[in-house]
Amino acid sequence: MRPDIDNIIYILIYMAFLISIIGSLVYFCKESLCSKINDIFIKTVFYNRLGYLYNLIPKQYFVFQKYDIWRYCSLF
Repeated sequence: MRPDIDNIIYILIYMAFLISIIGSLVYFCKESLCSKINDIFIKTVFYNRLGYLYNLIPKQYFVFQKYDIWRYCSLF
């Protein structure tokens, strides 16, 4: 009876140890992957917007008909 309880306790300790190691690895890998993904996403969005702005001519910057507020103001 006594060796069975000892074995169960040892197994539980090993499982807790392994789960904590796996959890910490997943946490740190997730943090590094998320930061890399966010950096890549921000760079691509910035470059896409910058590329769009380079192709605009000055007339296209200020086209008031595109905005809904000017449509509503013209009704009054």
